[in-house]
Amino acid sequence: MRTITKALVPGCMALFSMLWVSPLNAKILNTSGTWKLNAEKSDYGKESKPKGVMVKVVHKEPAFKYSVTGTNAEGQPINVEFDGAIDGKPHKETGPQGGTTVTYKRINDSIIEGTSTSADGKTTETFTLAVSKDGKVVTRKATVKGPEGEYKAVQVYEKQ
Repeated sequence: MRTITKALVPGCMALFSMLWVSPLNAKILNTSGTWKLNAEKSDYGKESKPKGVMVKVVHKEPAFKYSVTGTNAEGQPINVEFDGAIDGKPHKETGPQGGTTVTYKRINDSIIEGTSTSADGKTTETFTLAVSKDGKVVTRKATVKGPEGEYKAVQVYEKQ
């Protein structure tokens, strides 16, 4: 595995697909829009931080779509797309770094749990996605297992 951004970060972009139910008015918050990785607040464990990642999201419960663009730590482009659902079933990403299979399951109004598996099946990841109360920050906590061993990572995304 070269970097999380090449192998699994795009697979984890499902965090932008989260559709949370507001406890005050019982309406689903729309997470459509543009989200930016805050690399300074993120911890990539054994991996190098990307130079930048932007995620554009369009969703309609339960379906969602996202596209990820950016630059990894080595200066190579990141381009991944996803069109799936939060339904507990595996869905594939597409793109040069795509091929990752991702499954998402809603736990409650602000948390989704998921798994992702690299295209070659050598790297797996379990993750939890949590949205802040104001809907402006998503924190992704992951445990990655692969040829490099096991490690934890945290990514913080901010709505633009």
